[in-house]
Amino acid sequence: MADDNRPLKYMRYAIGEIVLVVIGILIALQINTWNEERKENNIEANYLKEMLKDYEVNLKRSNTVIDSYEKMIPTLKGLIEQSLLEKPSMSVDSLNLACMTINDMPTYSSSDRVYNNLIGSGDLRLIKNNELKTELSIYYEKLHILKLVQTTHEMELVESFQPYIINNMDFLAVAPQRLEDFRLPIPKEKDKILEVLHDYEFRNTITLKWVIITDLLEQNRDLLKSNTAIIELLKDYD
Repeated sequence: MADDNRPLKYMRYAIGEIVLVVIGILIALQINTWNEERKENNIEANYLKEMLKDYEVNLKRSNTVIDSYEKMIPTLKGLIEQSLLEKPSMSVDSLNLACMTINDMPTYSSSDRVYNNLIGSGDLRLIKNNELKTELSIYYEKLHILKLVQTTHEMELVESFQPYIINNMDFLAVAPQRLEDFRLPIPKEKDKILEVLHDYEFRNTITLKWVIITDLLEQNRDLLKSNTAIIELLKDYD
């Protein structure tokens, strides 16, 4: 007598085989997904580790530039005060030394090797911390503004400050002596500073320099805050 349940048994067997295959596929997909997540987590961790190095370098650069500006501002203010006196209380050499500040324009440059790599490769998506991505966006918005300000003020250096020194002072007395083995000759007209010290053009030139330096100082301090915030977030992963 034929087994009437045979087709049903075959069907159950076939369904069981299909279920096992599906389960196997799902397990394989899950393992593959887990492996991909682990791989991406490792890549993210390496990015964050290297990024921390970049922003620690940037922090040092920011502090160096800010320190330079903070030292320049009292010098510029002192020159303005000297120009208002009937007779300067500073020596000619000291006045010329202070005037070196007119020709000085420290600039900030950002180390962006990891961030540029993230953007260029499309790997920014691997950074899971949205707060970090927001701070990075804020940092680069501020950096863009700072670069524009720096470029504008560097033009002032070439178009205003250096021509003023060349036309009105002895540049030999004002130019900084940076290298001991390549010293400039002794200036012949270092007293020229006394001829221009009380002129409104001198005072306006120094005041313009003061405005520029305080503007740059404010921009750099603002950027420093973002840089510090990024470092604090990155340290959580270190």
